[in-house]
Amino acid sequence: MKFIVAQIGARRGYAVPAILEKAGMLERFYTDITGDIGLGELFSAAAVLPLLGRPARRLAGRRLPGNIRAKTTTFPGISLTHGLRRAFTKHDPTATVRESLRFSNALGRAMTRHGFGNATHIYSMLSECGPLLVSAKQRGLSIVSEIYIPLSTERILAEERRRFPDWEPNVPNSSAIRHEFGVEDLILKLSDYFVCSSDMVREDLIANWGVRRERTAFVPYGMHARWFEIEPHSVRGRILFAGTAELRKGIHYFAMAVEKLVALGIRCEFRVAGNVQRSVADQKHCRHLTFLGRIPRADMAQEYAAADVFVLPSLAEASAEAIYEALACGIPIVTTWETGSMVRDSIEGRIVPSRDPEALANAIAEIIEDRQLRERMAHAARERARDFTWERYGERLVAALKSLAASESDLLGAVVEGQKR
Repeated sequence: MKFIVAQIGARRGYAVPAILEKAGMLERFYTDITGDIGLGELFSAAAVLPLLGRPARRLAGRRLPGNIRAKTTTFPGISLTHGLRRAFTKHDPTATVRESLRFSNALGRAMTRHGFGNATHIYSMLSECGPLLVSAKQRGLSIVSEIYIPLSTERILAEERRRFPDWEPNVPNSSAIRHEFGVEDLILKLSDYFVCSSDMVREDLIANWGVRRERTAFVPYGMHARWFEIEPHSVRGRILFAGTAELRKGIHYFAMAVEKLVALGIRCEFRVAGNVQRSVADQKHCRHLTFLGRIPRADMAQEYAAADVFVLPSLAEASAEAIYEALACGIPIVTTWETGSMVRDSIEGRIVPSRDPEALANAIAEIIEDRQLRERMAHAARERARDFTWERYGERLVAALKSLAASESDLLGAVVEGQKR
């Protein structure tokens, strides 16, 4: 097995290509732009300039693991053009979606022109870089797609936005735009196998999209070992929500749960670390929440260290990395099955039904009021996290890909045998 990995951005610090290279399974790595190669390196040096500083600093943080540099090809011209176009569309959600799809397709065509070498497989992040997948399929390569968000997310959110119409106004019709670009259902049409980071992702594929279970592999994510170095000094009653404050992550149900806790006279501090739209922050339900905005990684360590309970009541998630980080920091978790976490109910925290602010409030109150329970869960959380480091993630991913290859070989053998008969 020789893989071409194609991805946009520095997802999980380029973990997948680095893992495959270590296992002797990487043929090439194609990505948009990094802060340490070619024009990307030059642009990241502009971090000191007033106008370009912020995007340049973000780009500078995209640094490749040393073992994949020689096999990496980037497309800085396409990427920088995309950055400029995004600047002009950032206030138009529909135009932003169109630009993202245009960018993905342009990258896919450029990657195809750079060729496939001796690759036998493509490792795709969802359906990014679609033209590359189409070309690979025509050449007989197998396509493994990582599903980093449930395919039914748009359906789930459409229903939620009907129920809460003023929380996320002016949402574009992403499905129609994908159809316009010819990439609707591309992942289902082209993928041979699916790598799923949670039970929700896997069960959604099987139940709602007709994917056979044997074409899926369950590979939970992990976290960097540095999170174990944080010394917890929890502030009693400090409740932390980390992630974009949006309907998908259940910010509205968290806000409603907080209202119930306040009404009961339970004194807590409710902190939200992540991007937030004005339409969300200004909601009456959110009046008791402290919105911190997007927190730099270095500062998030302090947020985790001081948290008494971590809360993330998502409605659709692949496997939230913030949950793994919170576990490693020894924080009890209150979350939902839909978050796709490795939390076990009543051990590292509580699993509550989604869309149930009362159950969410009760679970939070139970943990902050029973300090012995809280300490048991905190200890269990850190122990649980030790099985979900990036090293363990790499082992699971390689094992899953080899298992899929074995299934592929068995199927091919059965076809050949059938032809002989």
